[in-house]
Amino acid sequence: MIYVKPDYRKEKQMKIKKRIIAAVLSAIFIFCSVSLPVAAAADPYSWDGTSAPVSGRTYYIKSSITLSGNINIPQDTVMVVLAGSSVTVPYGKTLDVSGNLVVDNGASLITMGTLKTESGSQLSVDGTLSSGGKSTMTTSGTVLLSETAQTAFTGSVSVNSSFTSYGELSLSGKTTFGGTSYIDGKFEIMSGCETVNKGSMTLGADCSYKLGGMFTNSGSGSCTDNRRATDTSAMSVETISLYTTDALTGIDVSWAQGDSIDWAKVKKSGIDFAMIRSSRGRISDEYPMTSDTYFHENMKGAMQNNIPVGVYHYCYAETVQEARDEAKFVLSLIRGYDVSYPVVFDIEDQWYIKNGYSKQTLTSMTEAFCEEIANAGYIPVVYSYASFLNSYLDMSALSKYPVWVAHVDTDKPAYSGTYFLWQYSWEGSISGIDGDVDMDHCYVDFAEYTKRFGLNGQK
Repeated sequence: MIYVKPDYRKEKQMKIKKRIIAAVLSAIFIFCSVSLPVAAAADPYSWDGTSAPVSGRTYYIKSSITLSGNINIPQDTVMVVLAGSSVTVPYGKTLDVSGNLVVDNGASLITMGTLKTESGSQLSVDGTLSSGGKSTMTTSGTVLLSETAQTAFTGSVSVNSSFTSYGELSLSGKTTFGGTSYIDGKFEIMSGCETVNKGSMTLGADCSYKLGGMFTNSGSGSCTDNRRATDTSAMSVETISLYTTDALTGIDVSWAQGDSIDWAKVKKSGIDFAMIRSSRGRISDEYPMTSDTYFHENMKGAMQNNIPVGVYHYCYAETVQEARDEAKFVLSLIRGYDVSYPVVFDIEDQWYIKNGYSKQTLTSMTEAFCEEIANAGYIPVVYSYASFLNSYLDMSALSKYPVWVAHVDTDKPAYSGTYFLWQYSWEGSISGIDGDVDMDHCYVDFAEYTKRFGLNGQK
């Protein structure tokens, strides 16, 4: 008996795959004609997880087994985990796939140790594929996750080959995509997870993408988002994340740096962008809402030296309406300027805490400001220090807005949510600026992003 995978594919999916193969992924495994290699032996063999598989055979797994040692599935060998059965790779053990491994619908492959797929191999999953927190998975062969597959990676995953997923794909650990990947099912990056794409990734039209952790395109990595036909929200956090890049280095400046910034020297120092304080809110009748002392001077200086700029506003609003008024004031200030980076709501003043402002009120004010900015076609960003974000704002209610977190003298901010800018120092030293200056990392090339989608008035 020769094992042949059931044809579970629908007509719609076949059409989608054919279109993708012709237009984008010519190098990917041709899903519409999948068949497993013919085994040299006519009869299948049962396998209990202890003996070494023999080249050229087809093995069936008909029970739940745990590997007792390191196992290699040789070339020209087919290993099939049947429905109702499972294979567990325990911690400290390795399953090395040189041939073909098939996980049927209703079957499970669980790795707590190491799972490797070699060049020329094929891992096909219709059932469940999961990994523990200390596990590692490295793929150099073809990986195909069907529309019935449920895949949850918790450990370290390195994809160096062709990777296709039509089912549910959840990432909770450190994942690196280095090959060609196509994802057209449910795709979720969990909170605290870091996903780096160094290869060529495509999201299909039917992909459902949810961002909780960090996604970065590194080096030559690129992500093509074919959801654009159905998802027109170019300012969503999920969409912005697809255009993340290696960290860019920038500064944020205000009246504190005085009027003597030499922007030509700043440019030559290697600064990629500048966030410029536009204004502050009303403090009292004596101190009404006003622009930053050097706002216009800094904007002109940065742009004359081809430094992409964004702006930030320091909030003193006491009500939702005042937050809206502050947003409108900022919009009036930036009119006529080439603002290619976000418009930021800086909410951090201790006055709110001392005066007992509720999380709900502070969140509502933040949301009101961001709504006004977004409705005007600009990208709004929420800025505060890590503990304020964690304790005084409902970040789940603000999840559609990108975050700029401040946390200095640390290797990583103490903020578990997704952030696209990180203020990592208040004591930076940059040529062209006398004294200290705030230093920032940005993980999105907003200048390119806003231009591409016509945001922030970019054409």
